[in-house]
Amino acid sequence: MESTSSDIVLDNEDALQSISDHSLDNNFCGNEISNSTIDATLKYLSKILLEEEIYEKDIVHNEGPDLWAMEKPFYDILGQEHPLLLNKLSLSDQPQAYPTCTDSPLQYQIDSSFRSIAVAEFNQGDDEGNILLSNTEKMAINFEANKNLFPSEQRENGDWVMANLDHEDNENEIAVINGSSGKRKTSIEDLDLVEGCNYKIPVPYIEEPTTDTAFDEVLLYPDFYTKDVIKLREIMQTSTQSEKQNHQKLPDFEDLLVRCSRLVAANDRQNAEELIKEIRKQSSPDGNANQRVADVLADALENRLTGTGSESYKRFVRKQFSTTDNLKVHHLYMTAAPFTGISINFVNQTILKAVNKASKLHIIDFGINFGFHWPSLIQVLSNEKGGAIKLRITGIEFAQPGFRPAKLVEETGHRLKEYARMCNVPFEYHGIASQWETIALRDLRIEKDEVLIVHSMYRFRQLGDETTGLDCPRDQVLKLIRRIRPRIFIYGVFNWRLSPFFITRFKQAMSLYETMFDLLDSLVPRDNKVRQIIERDMLARDATNLIACEGSTWIERPETYKQWHQRTLRAGFEQLPLDPTIVKKCKETLRKFYDKRFFEEEDGDWFLMGWRGRILYGLSTWKPK
Repeated sequence: MESTSSDIVLDNEDALQSISDHSLDNNFCGNEISNSTIDATLKYLSKILLEEEIYEKDIVHNEGPDLWAMEKPFYDILGQEHPLLLNKLSLSDQPQAYPTCTDSPLQYQIDSSFRSIAVAEFNQGDDEGNILLSNTEKMAINFEANKNLFPSEQRENGDWVMANLDHEDNENEIAVINGSSGKRKTSIEDLDLVEGCNYKIPVPYIEEPTTDTAFDEVLLYPDFYTKDVIKLREIMQTSTQSEKQNHQKLPDFEDLLVRCSRLVAANDRQNAEELIKEIRKQSSPDGNANQRVADVLADALENRLTGTGSESYKRFVRKQFSTTDNLKVHHLYMTAAPFTGISINFVNQTILKAVNKASKLHIIDFGINFGFHWPSLIQVLSNEKGGAIKLRITGIEFAQPGFRPAKLVEETGHRLKEYARMCNVPFEYHGIASQWETIALRDLRIEKDEVLIVHSMYRFRQLGDETTGLDCPRDQVLKLIRRIRPRIFIYGVFNWRLSPFFITRFKQAMSLYETMFDLLDSLVPRDNKVRQIIERDMLARDATNLIACEGSTWIERPETYKQWHQRTLRAGFEQLPLDPTIVKKCKETLRKFYDKRFFEEEDGDWFLMGWRGRILYGLSTWKPK
């Protein structure tokens, strides 16, 4: 049922009263909202509602006498009154003709007042816009080192990129707002489409709280998670049914997947689709480890069969999770498996020994992500005798799709700055969002009087290998680090090997994900929400990339630690011996708190960790020759 204008006004008045009552009963940040603030807010809302009412009435008055004259005979035949006669403003209860400037001076005066209000509001908005646009020459956006992403006219120091709002195309002159006059130039092109693609207004982003109790417990106190490790183990020990189901296997499951991969490789669509349907009958995203693996791999095979692997992977990448959700994933990784926590302790202790009594520390982090691994180091530095040293962190990440390619590194920087302020550590942050192999030495802003550490944990697998070109990105990044000449280069690798040939690669990927899903199924309850995020979004994303993507869209390319060892030697580094004290502490943590099926071992100067006899992660330290 359509609501009249008066009904809308009454509803809005009720809403205003409700807002007023609610506002008086609530506090913001512990401070009561002042009555003047409430009055100003209510006046502003009333003004908006009044403008809406005037707008509705103005529409009725501006429909035009020609339209009314054409419709009136039809309403007379039907014996009904024309809607205009029921809704228009009048000075008497008698029906009148459509108001014009000759009908009634007073009526014309009322209509003119409505029009003058609208014109005044429009002119006011135009004036305000001109005030803002008159200063466009002073507007600047700091993209830091993202010069490769945004080719534009730069200042001499290379830090700022000017935002040119008066840009015009030579051939297709799309609508461009001129900052001085506010006039538009239009063309015969599809205005909405072209203008929407080229002149996008960024949506204001409201960041979550930088720190809170949950963040502090997980990030600042590295020993806090140990009690959660014990608690999680107790939950799994009491779940005897889960333990039994953990070893259930579908006898023909692996065979079905391998047969399907061969059909997909041969592009036998009909038989492959039938086999995928058969696999899905037995698989389930909520079942045991084998059923969950089959569900993920069946989706990846279908994406490859239909040629939608790249699009599916991009959808996974574009899916945004809140910082809180990512913190929960980080926490679960620390409590269920030793890899994350031990890696953080290994890095922190190595850095502290290298710093010694230096006054300035600069960490260049390739793959900083959310930076969850640095608050604990910041806290340790604040407790050092002689006062905290100045800490500089250069956070490097790949550019994100969308309007804010540097969003991740920027938010990480804000978060780390807050922790440094809280711990009274002098801090400086510099973020770079770009392809890592395109970064130049000058972009890193290295100073002479600082201890320089280069760090990367398990992210080099996302750099291109020799299949992408003769001078592959992996070697280019290692050469860049060699030119940086850090005191220590600390990095971790995800230990796996994948063949460029699809069927062999699928078998290797299937073995990898059987291990990962078995680990989660053995240590985390199946209905755990964070586990579902890891399996259905993160592991499924990587599996889609490994199986359904080729060429430049195939991003996930892990190598064994032995391959990385040889690659690093060729780049001009020499490996440093493992520190016995650090290794001993890492071993004690693993054996004391974590499941006995986890193991650690040393091979040369690599510290290795794995699950059920499979080496998954390796840590090592290097320095330039």
